[in-house]
Formats: sequence, structure tokens, C-alpha cells
Amino acid sequence: MTLTRPGPLAPEQTTAVPAAVPDAGMPPLGDGPLSADVVLRARWLDVLLGDPLRPTGLHDRTASAATRAVRAPSGALGAALPGPADVRRLGADGVVRVLRPLFRRDLGLGHAWAVRPLSGAPAGAEAGGTGTELGALLGPAALIGASGGALHTTARLVDALAAREPGVRQWQPVLAADFADLLACESLTAVALRAADLTAGGTPALTAAVGYVVPQLVGQVLDDLELVLNEAGFGPDTAERRVLAELAADRAATGADPAAAADGQARLIRALPSLADPAGGAFRAGEGQKHLASRELFRLGQTGAALTGTRVGALSTADVVAALPAGAADRLAGRTDDDPALAALTRVARRLATEQRTLRLPYPAAGHTGPADPVARALADRQALLLLAAAVLGVGQEAEGFLGRPHWALLALTRVTRRLGAPLPEPAVDPAGDVWAELAERTRQGVDCDVYGSELLWAGTGTGTGSEAGRRRGGGGT
Repeated sequence: MTLTRPGPLAPEQTTAVPAAVPDAGMPPLGDGPLSADVVLRARWLDVLLGDPLRPTGLHDRTASAATRAVRAPSGALGAALPGPADVRRLGADGVVRVLRPLFRRDLGLGHAWAVRPLSGAPAGAEAGGTGTELGALLGPAALIGASGGALHTTARLVDALAAREPGVRQWQPVLAADFADLLACESLTAVALRAADLTAGGTPALTAAVGYVVPQLVGQVLDDLELVLNEAGFGPDTAERRVLAELAADRAATGADPAAAADGQARLIRALPSLADPAGGAFRAGEGQKHLASRELFRLGQTGAALTGTRVGALSTADVVAALPAGAADRLAGRTDDDPALAALTRVARRLATEQRTLRLPYPAAGHTGPADPVARALADRQALLLLAAAVLGVGQEAEGFLGRPHWALLALTRVTRRLGAPLPEPAVDPAGDVWAELAERTRQGVDCDVYGSELLWAGTGTGTGSEAGRRRGGGGT
């Protein structure tokens, strides 16, 4: 969450490009792994955007940057922003990682400088086909990045205040749940982006699920953050609350609001017949290449553009994700870790696998009814949540470190199960404490709350708590 944009408004009400951008080109990219280039590009963009907390241009927010005439950045900053050629080289998911510093700072500028220019760029195995239009996935990715910045700031404040105001600790489980929800949303979005890199025709079901479920869940996260800040004493005039208000305004202007979710729901309804047989696809015997691709979908540390040797069809990637709960439950059950959270995650995965098997039966007919049919809408709602759960399980089984442990996945899938209205299997385990501990530690160490655990370049600036406490008591902002 940021307190400034990169530059003030010009008199003609266009957003100015930062004036203090170093007059230097982007550092040359090496011959090493593409993932290293992605990290380097993201860091260089962060450098050029400057310190987000430096008070060098708070300006009028009567209108969103997404709806005003916005001058495209030039010079070093313009060169650092990815273009269509970068989509082909770095992959769709790699480009989103590069853009994370911009998305994290400002949803409106992220839309104007990146989402709109790249919306027509094709993604797909060697961009050999028409691919997926990235705009359908870049918008949700930008929303996740901006909301992740807001969560990071709110969690940092709650962590600092809890030491002297014990009542603030009641909000730690709420923020832990929001962290798990954002990780789940980013997992699904990243999987959909990687599916676009692995296919020539895109994956309509995954893309539609992202467009449907991400605006809804992120909206709930933002509501939680506003509640927590308000209850912790941060009034509407404080900088933290103003930034949340700006983010809410930008959501509507950039098509990342409930209206966008309704469009995603309609697209998912049309794609439901493709998910009628998730037991097939990549898990059929003898389809080793597709099985390899199924694992690469969830290996988020690797750029999807490097996976052209595992090109698969669009329906196969959707099959892989839809079939995952059953396979993940079996793999989890085979682990020997003596961990109550792992055992609980196994039980929840089995419950979700049962739900998926039952749900797919009416799919062939649902795709022909249209979004006006309440039954089709209910099916799409449940399938979107199940695809979200599948992405969480897939990412968790391929990850290391915090994401490779069961606690965040258990918290995310517990929330998915409750949203489905399904009973949680007993005995219940509450992983919120472990997830909060990870989030709090990230805020202390200057690590982003994304799935990659990215280091924040400017984390050491303005992180003291005295000024925040003073602002909330005085009701002012800087």
C-alpha cells in the first residue's frame, strides 16, 4: 500500500511520469535462467518507480487514473515496462511478476501503463497461436498486487500496535485469513497464466474462473482491511484509509469489481461442458508429456515461457486442474509427516474431491442454458471455488518453504469449504496462528505477501510505528 503515486498531476489533468527517474537504460539481461531475468526486471522497475512512501506528489484523487488521459512513461521507465515481445520471451506469468512493483503501488496506473497496452498481446506456447488475451488475466493480477500491498501495510501496523495494545490482536486471525485468500487468488491466477503459456488456444475455464472469483474474494479482503484499520483507530482522513478508498475507486474504473465478476461468471458457464470429465486429460495412462505439463502448471518459481517443450491442449490443462483435488488427497495421505495440519488438509481435500465428482454430472447441459439460469449460475459459483481449491493444492504440492507446508492451504481450503456450504471434516485444526506468524514475519523482514516471497526494495522506508499511531489519534495524514 502506498501513500503517493510516482508523480503529480500535470495542469491538463494527465498523470505525470516520475521526474526523478535515473537517465539510464535497463541493466543487460544475462544468459541464465529466465526466472533470474524476471527478478532482475522487477527489481529494476521498482528502482525506477522510486520510494513509494516518499512524500513527493500526493495529488487530487477526484478521478481515477484509469479514466483520465494518462501519458505513457518514456525513457528508462518506459523501457522497463514489459511489451508484447516480453510476453513471448518471459511468458505471461513472468510478465506479471515483472509488473508486481507497479501493481502493488497503484492499480490505476498499473491498468493504464500495463494492462491496457498488453491486453491485445497473445500468450501461448511460443505465441504460436492466437492465444489468450492477457487483459482478462492481467486485470485480476493487478488487483491482487494492489491488495497485497494494502494487506502488507495493515498487517505491519497491527503487528506493531499489538505489543502495547493487546486488543488489536483480535484482528490477527482476520488478516491471516485474508493472507490465505490472497495467496489462493494469486495461485489460481498464476496457474491460469501458465496455462496460457502452455497452450495455443488459451484455457477459457481457468481464465473465466479467475475473472469471477478474484474480484469477489479480493473485495472481501479490502472490506476486512477497512474494518481492521477503522477499529484500530485509523480514521477516514488517515493516509492508510485514503489509499483503500483510492483502491476501491480504481477497482470500478479498471473493471476489477462485481460487474467484472458477473462477466467472468457468464464465461465460466459457457465453459462448464469442457470440465465434464476431469478424470481424463493429463491423468490418463500413457500421456507422460501431459502429466509433466500438469506439474509445470503449479511450479510457480519457473517461468512458463521455458516450457514450450510441454505444449498441451487447452482442455487438457483445465482437466488437470479440475481433477487435482482427488489426486492431491491421495498424495497427501501417502505422506508420513506427523502433522495435525497435514492430516486435516488431507481430509478437506477428500471432501472437495467428492464435491467435484458430484458437481460435474450436470455440466454438459449447463453450458447451453446461459447465465440467466439460476442453476447454471450456482454451478459456476461452486466450480470457480473448486478450481481455486485445486490451484491451492497444486501449488502447495510443488512448492518449498512456507507454501510447501500445509497451514496456508488448510486455511484457504477451510474457507473455500465454508463458502461452498459443505461441512468441515473433523477433527478441525485452526492454522490461523501459523499463517499470521508468517505474515507478521514478512512485514518485519520486508518481504511481500505474494506467492514468491519477493523481497521489497523499499521496505525499510517509513516503517516506524510512531507516525502511524500519531496520525490515527490525530485524525490527520501526510
